[in-house]
Formats: sequence, C-alpha cells, structure tokens
Amino acid sequence: MKNKLFSVDEAKKLSISEVVDLYKNFINPNQTKIYSSLPYGKDIFDKAEGVFMYTSEGKKILDFTGGLGVLGLGHNHPQILEVRKKFQEEKRVEVHKIIFSKYMAALSASLAYILPNKLNKCFFLNSGAEAVEAAIKVTFKSFKGKKKYILYSNRSYHGKLIGSGSISASYKLKNQFPVMQNCVDFKFNDLEDLEKKIIDCEKNGGVYAVIIEPYSASSLEACSKNFIKKLYELRKKYSFRVIFDEVFSGFFKSKKMFYFEHYDVEPDILCLSKAIGGGKSSISSLTINDELYKKAYGDLSDTFLHTTTYNGFGEESITALEALNIFCDPKFKIKVEQLSNLLTTELEDLQNNNKDKIEIIKGTGILNGIVFKSIPSSIGRIVEKIPIKFIKDKSFFLKKLTATAISCELYKKHNILASISDSSNSNHLNISPSLIIEQKEVKYFFSSLDQVLKEGINYKTIEVILNFLKPSNV
Repeated sequence: MKNKLFSVDEAKKLSISEVVDLYKNFINPNQTKIYSSLPYGKDIFDKAEGVFMYTSEGKKILDFTGGLGVLGLGHNHPQILEVRKKFQEEKRVEVHKIIFSKYMAALSASLAYILPNKLNKCFFLNSGAEAVEAAIKVTFKSFKGKKKYILYSNRSYHGKLIGSGSISASYKLKNQFPVMQNCVDFKFNDLEDLEKKIIDCEKNGGVYAVIIEPYSASSLEACSKNFIKKLYELRKKYSFRVIFDEVFSGFFKSKKMFYFEHYDVEPDILCLSKAIGGGKSSISSLTINDELYKKAYGDLSDTFLHTTTYNGFGEESITALEALNIFCDPKFKIKVEQLSNLLTTELEDLQNNNKDKIEIIKGTGILNGIVFKSIPSSIGRIVEKIPIKFIKDKSFFLKKLTATAISCELYKKHNILASISDSSNSNHLNISPSLIIEQKEVKYFFSSLDQVLKEGINYKTIEVILNFLKPSNV
C-alpha cells in the first residue's frame, strides 16, 4: 500500500520505527532485517562533523568506518562546505551538456597535474563501477574490436553493474544476472597463472586489457612488485592495456597519494572515486593515457561515444577540486604519514596484549583489518546447524561473525561505529578511519577495543546477529 508524499520537514522528523517501516515497504526488506538486528540500526543519525556522528537522542558516536572509503576528509569538512555554499549562493551554472564548464576544465587539468605525464584525458562519472565500465569500453575500442578478452583477478571487486560485476570475482553474477562475454580470471598475485591465461587468450583472439586493484581494500592485500613487473613485461610483449582500479585505495590511504606509486610504473587508465568527492559529492573519474585515448576516441565520429547526463556537474566538480587541493597540501601528507604510523603501533600493541584473541593484523597505511580467533565452540555448533546456503566456509564465517559481534559491542558500550566488509574475501574488522582523525580519537578506539576483548563478547549480541540467518533467509 502506498504511504504518502512527504515534505522535507516531515522527513527530518521521522522516528527510527517509521524509517524502518518505510525501508521495509519501499526499499529493501532483507536489508531492513539485517540492519535492525544490529545496535546501530536502532538509532537515527541527525548530524555529523569530522569523525563524529550525532543521534536524534543526543549520543555522540565516533565514526571509525571512514565512510567505507568515501570519508577521507571526514563528515562535512569546513572547506568543502564553504565552496559548495558559495557555489549555491552565487547561483553558478550547474550542468548543461552543450556548453563549456570552467569547473570541469579546472578539475581535469588539476587531476592530470598530480598524475604521471601521459595520464591526461579525464572523464567524470558518478560511481566507481561506472568508471570501470568506461575503462572497459575505451580499452576495447582502442583495438577496433580486434581483441576480445579482458583479464581480472580471482580476488577482485570492481562494482555491481553487469560489466564491472562480470570482472568482480567477489561479486558473483553467474546464474543470477547476464554476464559480459570473454572475461577471464587469473589467480591473484600469481605470475605463472597470469602468463598462462594471457597466452591461452592470445590463441583465441587476444587480450585487450588486464584490470587490477594494486591494493585490494576488501582482502587487504597488495600486488607484489614481481607481479607488477611481470604484468608490464607481458604488456610489452602482447600489447594489451593495463587498468588500475584505485576507487578505494586512492588519495593517501596507503601513505602515498595513489597505491601504484609504490611501483615504478604507470597505468594506461586509472579509475578513481570515493574520497575524491570530499564526502559530499557522488563523483568518479577515469583518466586515460593520451595515446590510448587517441586510438579509441580520436576520430570526430567517436566524439560522443561515451557521455553521461551528469558528466561534470558544476557543484560536484568544484567539490572534487577543493578536495584535491586539501589532499595536495604538504601538511596533509605529513599528517597522513603520522596517522599511518600511529595505527601500525596501536595495532601491534593490541595484538601483543591479546594474542589469545587476535589471529592476525593486516593492511597498510590507513587500510587495515583485524582477524579475530573464532567465538567459543558452543556458538560454533549453533552455526553448524544452520542450513545457510551462502556460507561455504563456516570457519571463515565464524571469524566474520566474531568481528561483527565485536563491532556491536564497540557501539553499545563505547559509542564507536566500526565496519565489517561485506566482501566474500574478508572476515576482518576494518581499521580504516578518516584521514583527518586525531590521535586522541585513535587512542580511544584502541583502548575501547582492548576493553571489549578483555571483557569478552556478550552472547546475546551473537544471538541477535544470528537471528537474521533463520531458515526464512536460507
């Protein structure tokens, strides 16, 4: 049954029970069930600033999630708000596809300025998955249809669209959605398997692109330098394009501006998103090697083969431009290096103090995670009895369940919001805060986590989590 037409003021006044009811009826019933089973699914968040969120009941919550990659600059960064406010007050031109945009022009030139010399042609979209789709198009087009295969890692995530999902091993389209043809996976970081797959494809039409995440934010693993070296040797031999997906890892999340700077190479195409939007804009970018761009879209007849309605929205462009300027401030780089070092120290100290509860810490920069040892065997036996079809490795799932339970304890007892990756390749608690977080907030997080581990997990928390895995969902 339809509800009503809400005014903005009415939307602001909705209670948590009303929001849950609307989500259930008009958005996603299963998502509603999952969120409602978690403690932070029982609160309405009204305001946010920096690394803090505030509920309608006045609770101050430390947001340690980094907005899952989006909030590199935290919530409502004052410089971002100021440029957007001025843009609106001055009634600047927002979007018009048939006139020039000085804001998009400045953004593209600025992005090219901080990238390697050959990465000059920029295109702006709304999401990382769209950037990946555009990268597939331009690399395929650059060979005039003479090559047919794209290769991707068997531990990859590039988005949930048909094309990007077809090359995302952690997002299985098979038997659920149509899949793009001629997508071949290779074993992550395996030089021999990569070469074998490329040779096999060369016998049957050739490879037009290899797409990789130099650093996987879902598995917290990087491509080795030897793997990258081999990739570029094969690129020289077989003339395919290399696409780097740094949608998540870009903008100082690994101490460097981009993860590919850890290698002595540059991609043919770089996909970026998340943090570039300054926490306020839905924007992504595709930056293309000049030569590649010319081969794909150099002809006049190809001018409009890839355009979008919202390409280069004025306010999105000035937001991303201001974000770039903040990131490029030398003081910001120093702060990020200090934060990365602090996280490393705190993680090591936490592990040394809780060796019986922590299996491993992993990651780099501010992209880190903690894999905990499984919850007690009594809970394990309960999970073993649940006929959950989507859980293939229940030992792996138990560790993910443990991390989820710990995040719930952090929220309930210490007002900390922490996240668990939904990737099938990860079972860790994310330790990836916003880059602007201060030392005292980092210290508070780790002291709170240490306390949770010392006190142990409340079994009631685990029972609540298991509640959404009842037979109705299997």
